[in-house]
Amino acid sequence: MNKVKIKFIFSILLLVAFSKAMGQDYSIVQLPFNSQYTDEFSPIFFEDGLVFCANKKANIFVNYTDELSEKPLFNLYYVEQTGKVGWGKVEPLPKQLNSSFNEGPATFNDRQNTIYFTRNNNVKKRLGNIIDRKNKLGIYYSKLSREGKWSNPQPFQYNNPEYNVAHPSLSEDGEYLYFSSDMPDGFGGSDIYVCEFKNGSWNEPVNLGPKINTNLNEAFPFIHSSGRLYFSSDKQGGIGRLDIYYSEQANGEWVTPIPLESPINSRFDDYGFIIDPFKKNGYFSSDRQRSDDIYSFNVLYPMFENTKRQEINNYCYIFFEEGAQNPDSTNFEYEWDLGDGSKLRGLEVEHCFKSSGEYTVLLNVIDRLTGEVYFNEAAYPVLVEDIEQVFINGPDTVFVGQEITFDGRKTNLKNFDIRTYHWDLGDGRRTRGVSVTHVYTSPGEYIIQLGVTSKPDKQGNSDKMGVFKNIVVLPAQRERGRRE
Repeated sequence: MNKVKIKFIFSILLLVAFSKAMGQDYSIVQLPFNSQYTDEFSPIFFEDGLVFCANKKANIFVNYTDELSEKPLFNLYYVEQTGKVGWGKVEPLPKQLNSSFNEGPATFNDRQNTIYFTRNNNVKKRLGNIIDRKNKLGIYYSKLSREGKWSNPQPFQYNNPEYNVAHPSLSEDGEYLYFSSDMPDGFGGSDIYVCEFKNGSWNEPVNLGPKINTNLNEAFPFIHSSGRLYFSSDKQGGIGRLDIYYSEQANGEWVTPIPLESPINSRFDDYGFIIDPFKKNGYFSSDRQRSDDIYSFNVLYPMFENTKRQEINNYCYIFFEEGAQNPDSTNFEYEWDLGDGSKLRGLEVEHCFKSSGEYTVLLNVIDRLTGEVYFNEAAYPVLVEDIEQVFINGPDTVFVGQEITFDGRKTNLKNFDIRTYHWDLGDGRRTRGVSVTHVYTSPGEYIIQLGVTSKPDKQGNSDKMGVFKNIVVLPAQRERGRRE
């Protein structure tokens, strides 16, 4: 496939890929089987390694190229991981899956005996330059026999010679197939669609709607086993040309997509993202080193092993004056002016301040006949302090689909110069920043953690502190109403 923006010019969807770098939240490594002379992109987990797309030269005497870049066309390859950092020899997939036109990206079912992959619809073999502007992309599938042979690929029933259908991603249960297409009546150049498998066939494609798709281009979907959808988009507001986003469903609707942080997203094209079931390690593609290459990443969020449960700040006090005489038998009574606009009468009073701060509390003697201050008996400075701790400011109970904000601005730590706030929201999302907006997509009880790291000292050492609290997520209000 020639490297063309997702406008599907010359029948090709956008092809794109990051270099060896180190980020605060991710470590990034450019994989050793990449070549500076070819493009590699869109990995997918298979057996003990990866299947990916590459435009390696197929034959020393006869080769097929695209007319725009004059590079070899793309085929599917497999490489085995031989250790934590080792990789074996790159081998092409069997000839049943690789034609003389373009193949890839691909996806496998859970048992890895069925493959869905992108291919040019017309794969009639001929020599020389073979790219045809009218030769659109389609999705094809093949099954692995007990003898270990792949069947001849069959077309997906919604392929169409008038537009592209590409970039398949199969859900873990095999019931949903996500893909990208520039079919008519979409939101933009290319949109993401999904088909559901029912009664032995795929239902008609459903556009994922305006929360996912924009008037520009969305492509390269990857549906995680948790139901989280990762995809790439060149919509406005990103930091590069193509950026990687993710979204989840709440109450049957997709929530606003969240971009991945640097160094995964860059000012270049970043796409073809996959991640393991535990959301700790994965791979993606980027062209930040001039050619499209595949990179691995590891999540490096700091660990806060000794976090404590967040304590509730107590702003409530009992005020009384030792030695004061009971004025009940006189024309006078005591009044406490509590410095926050509140006034209470009595020898002993209870009061809760709304927030921390410095207050001046006055004990006045009031003339019962006139209601005026007869004289001031005492004045006390009162310092109401927050507990010295990291503090999560946010609700304790919310509804599914409700957008909420947590922040750490009320954190009270002495002699601790905070550099970074790290959030673990209990449902797999981790992020940074003094505040975070979030939507929970499933009911339940979650543990939220907030950890802070200090600015490093002269030796480069940083301190860490953290707290956690529980949050209860209730079913959506309309859903609860139906149940009741």
